[in-house]
Amino acid sequence: MPEKKINIVYIDDISDEILSRYMTQSYCTTPFCRSNKTQIGKNYKEVPFCGAEGYEALLKDPIVKAANVILIDNHLFEERTVGTGRFSGKQFKIIFRKIFPYVEVIIITQDETLSGENVIRKFSGRHGEDGNQYYEEHLAPCLDRAIEEVLDFEDLADDLIQSTDVEKILIDKVLNSLQGDDSYDALSKSDIDELICSFREIKDAYGHK
Repeated sequence: MPEKKINIVYIDDISDEILSRYMTQSYCTTPFCRSNKTQIGKNYKEVPFCGAEGYEALLKDPIVKAANVILIDNHLFEERTVGTGRFSGKQFKIIFRKIFPYVEVIIITQDETLSGENVIRKFSGRHGEDGNQYYEEHLAPCLDRAIEEVLDFEDLADDLIQSTDVEKILIDKVLNSLQGDDSYDALSKSDIDELICSFREIKDAYGHK
């Protein structure tokens, strides 16, 4: 039984039963296996989005704050809250990346014009497709990539803890940012990205020895 687990959170105003069933009965029933044979458990939860509360509620939700990978319905990003004093969809995406810079976000959408590496079409049931098979083919690989990215950053954080070449205060700020702590404003995301790139280079160099 894997001791470590990745937290996967699905956010929607109306839960998609087919997607929920796939996540709970298929994808999250087996651990994620890394290339080094380490097995990582998958912890799945759903958070309902309430339009009356606005996006602030999501940013404060303890389940969302503890997430490593987030699945979120694209229509929640519509700018229907503009002028109400709440975040618009575009503002939410920017703010979310600022507060939780290393949480992987996967967009679930019915909009065929929207595309990207972390954009997945919601199962439509057309053409006689099976929902479980559809998500196994399209969503599972995307989730696997997201989990690997999260674990990669955590490995780099572990390397950073062992480093004697970086000031402890800087290390603490980086680690807090990786954990979703928003108190690291003195450290910009570009600073963190530069450190991450440096440690990636170190890791790659060691990997080729």
